[in-house]
Amino acid sequence: MIRRPPRSTLDRSSAASDVYKRQVSTQSTWEYRMNAFIGIGILTAILYGVYIDGTFFKMYAILLLIYTILTQIGAYSRYNNARKKCTIATWNGPNDPEVFVTHEWDITKAQEYLKRKQKESGLGLTITHLVGYCAGHALKDEPDLNGRICFGNYYPKDKVGISYLISCESGRDLGIYKVEDADKKEIEDFYKELNAGSKKLRSNKDTDHKKRGLSLSIFPTFLIEPLLFIIGYIAGAMGISMKLFGLRDNAFGTCVITSVGMLGYEHAFVPLPPYSNVPLIVTIGTIVKKPLVVENEIKIRDVINITLTLDHRYTDGARAAKVYQKFIKYLDDPVTCPKESAV
Repeated sequence: MIRRPPRSTLDRSSAASDVYKRQVSTQSTWEYRMNAFIGIGILTAILYGVYIDGTFFKMYAILLLIYTILTQIGAYSRYNNARKKCTIATWNGPNDPEVFVTHEWDITKAQEYLKRKQKESGLGLTITHLVGYCAGHALKDEPDLNGRICFGNYYPKDKVGISYLISCESGRDLGIYKVEDADKKEIEDFYKELNAGSKKLRSNKDTDHKKRGLSLSIFPTFLIEPLLFIIGYIAGAMGISMKLFGLRDNAFGTCVITSVGMLGYEHAFVPLPPYSNVPLIVTIGTIVKKPLVVENEIKIRDVINITLTLDHRYTDGARAAKVYQKFIKYLDDPVTCPKESAV
C-alpha cells in the first residue's frame, strides 16, 4: 500500500504529473477556504452568545447530548467503535486519507472467460464490464467498506452500487452511470445497463446529466465550491436525492470505475472527489505485454495495471485487504466469482 505516490511513480508524462499537482493544490485551497468559512461562523456564534444571547449555546449543548446518546445506543453503534471514530475524526476530507494500491493483472484467463461469454451471449463484453462485475461481488457482505459517513458516524449500505465515468462530447465532458445491486447481477447485465446508459449520456438525453451541467454553467466558481460540497453531502452522505441539481441519492455508489487505458496510460493514481462521498475508485490502465514468471517459466503475457484509490476513513488495512484479495481473485480467474461458481 502507498500512502501518497512520489513524483517518480506517477505516469511518465510530465503533463500527468502537472495535472496531479494542480488537483492537490485545488483540494488544499478548497480546504483552507472551508476552514476559514467555518472559523468565522464559530467566532460569530461565540461573540453573539457572550454579548447578546446565550440561548443558542444552551440549545446546542442539549441537542449535542441527545445526538451523542442516540449514536451510542443506536442500531449502528457496533460499526462505530473507538478505532472507527478515531479514523473518521483524524481526517477532514477524502483528499487526506487516500491510500493507493496497484496490481499487475495477468488478463490471460479473463480474456478466455470473456471470449466464452461473448460467444454464449452475443454481447460485446469487455474488460471494463468484468472489472465492475468483480468489484460488485467483492464488496458484497463487507459492511466495513460498503457504507457512508454521515455527521461523523459510519453507516453500512444495504446495496452495492458500481458507477462508471463515461466520456462525453469527444472527451470535453464526463458523465456518470451507476449499476445498482451490482452484487446480484450477471456480467451481461453490466453490459446492457452500461451500454444503454452510455448511449443516453452521449446523445444528450440524460436529464440528470443536463441538470448537473446547467447548475455548473450558471454559477460562478466561488459559489460552485460550497454548492458541490453541500449537494454532494446531502445526496452522498445523507442519501437524499437533489433532483433539482440532477443528483440522485447515493449517486456514485460504493465504487467508481474509470478507464485511462483508452487514453494510452499504463496506470494513473486518481484522486477521490470530495463531493462524491465514495470510498473506492478503481482505475483501469491500457493493455501491455510484459514478461511474467508462470509455473517457473518466463512467459510474455497481456497485462493491465489496476490501481485502487481508497478512503482510509472507511476502513483499515486489514479489512480492506479482504476486499482487495477477493477482487484480485475474481479478476485473475473470473470463474471463481460466486455468481459463476453457482452456475
